[in-house]
Amino acid sequence: MTNSIVAGRVDALIRFFLYVLIFWLPYSPAVVETCVILGLMLWLLKRGILLAETKGSAETVKEKLSRLFNGIKPESSFLNKPIGFFVFACILSVTGSAFFEQSLRSFFTKTLEWFIVYFLLIEVFKDKKHITIALAVFIFTALSTAVDSLVQFYITYKDIFLGQVIEPGGRPSAGFKTPNGLGGYLTVIIPGLSAWILLGKQNFFYRVIASSILLILTWSLILTFSRGAWLGTFFGGTFLLFFILFRGKRSHFYLSLGMSWAVIFLSLALVSIVAYGSGQTILERFETIRWRLGIWNVSLEMIKDKPFFGHGINTFMKVFQSYRGESVGPTYAHNCFIQLAAETGIAGLFCFLWIVVKMFHESLGKLKSNFEKDRNLGALTVGLLAGIFAFLVHSFFDIHFYSLQLSVYLWFMVGVLVATCKISDAPEERKIGF
Repeated sequence: MTNSIVAGRVDALIRFFLYVLIFWLPYSPAVVETCVILGLMLWLLKRGILLAETKGSAETVKEKLSRLFNGIKPESSFLNKPIGFFVFACILSVTGSAFFEQSLRSFFTKTLEWFIVYFLLIEVFKDKKHITIALAVFIFTALSTAVDSLVQFYITYKDIFLGQVIEPGGRPSAGFKTPNGLGGYLTVIIPGLSAWILLGKQNFFYRVIASSILLILTWSLILTFSRGAWLGTFFGGTFLLFFILFRGKRSHFYLSLGMSWAVIFLSLALVSIVAYGSGQTILERFETIRWRLGIWNVSLEMIKDKPFFGHGINTFMKVFQSYRGESVGPTYAHNCFIQLAAETGIAGLFCFLWIVVKMFHESLGKLKSNFEKDRNLGALTVGLLAGIFAFLVHSFFDIHFYSLQLSVYLWFMVGVLVATCKISDAPEERKIGF
């Protein structure tokens, strides 16, 4: 058996653990961590095998260093450069942190984990069936999670798999720690599945099944009463998706569908609010908003004091207490972008936004050709862009970047998006299909 065949089988194992990761993501952070670690170990094994295969009998030192560098560098993609700059900004943030050991540990165990998932995925998802399997697993798990939340809300008042209890009429969370976490999870798939239904090439039966799943997912999202998730889904599923399609020949048709989607979604949200309430009075809602704005104001003061490289990764809670006093309990910023700037500075925030802008620019640039080559490929690209955009909008009001499950979830979907773009440039027989 040649080393190349062994490497191919290692790739298959890595894909298996990535499928397991997305399957268990809503319910087990431990499984997520384990899958990432095992995937990384297998990647190192594969690269070692390939390095041994390319070893020459008489190499110069320069050739050895070049072979080593090429053997360990990540898979190429249009996001490599901004990711590299973001990692460098994070390193500078760690070196200037007042809590150096804590920041360094978090850099290796949290920040790098985002990009490990991303690079593993774009390296081993090379064929249409890899994307298809991942999406099938994702939809199955999302549907199971949504059904779990409905059972938790209407029948048992606890989730099926973990037994998390809520009060009657309380906000469901399914396997997530909070209802907002469940909302963040659903913000990606609802616009994505909508794009697949409206733009993909499927028969009537599949559209009916997918539409039924979409209805269950949407109702679950509404019951979370996560207004940030509603807002994110609204923008992701309507403004972004149909703004992109507005440039096409069937613009008015898709625009009318988009407006219909907005009306239906907001109507369901209104009915849900009237029928069940959200567990908060109007006064309590205003108090929550005032509390959050107060946190943002203090966070901006933190940024002003260390504007370039921030206070260090994973130091927000400790530094925040020094600004507000020990009597105030530790908290997140409840705005991922503000907290990112507080921890990694303007440099880190700028590099992260560079990643986002580059991702959208390159992916949007491929939309027209994707639709011309493969309608399902174009629908998937639009759906992923809409879902990621919705997730980022919700992240402006929550802490998704600092949740193990949701941060890995984001970079998994970014990896699928980039892998899809790479497949679109591949020979015709490797195009994605459903």
